[in-house]
Amino acid sequence: MKLVKVIGSVTSTIKDSSLQSLKLLLVQTVDINLEDKPDFFVAVDTIGLGEGEICLISTGSTAKYCELTRHKNVDASIIAKVDRIDFDDYNLKS
Repeated sequence: MKLVKVIGSVTSTIKDSSLQSLKLLLVQTVDINLEDKPDFFVAVDTIGLGEGEICLISTGSTAKYCELTRHKNVDASIIAKVDRIDFDDYNLKS
């Protein structure tokens, strides 16, 4: 899984039929302090997020394990919204 921030949406009027009705979002990877990193993905939104939200994506063949993406031409899926990150004395709310 990768920690990412939703930075926009992607509209495609001509696409593979398996992608019909799927919401595509543009996401950017972030570090543990939620600072932007230089990697971007187009991911299927399986949970209904919006711009600026922090989430987890699965990529590669595991992106097809969600009920919404099963048997579809997908290699990145948003699978969880991140509310907070805790470890040691570190605490960050998104």
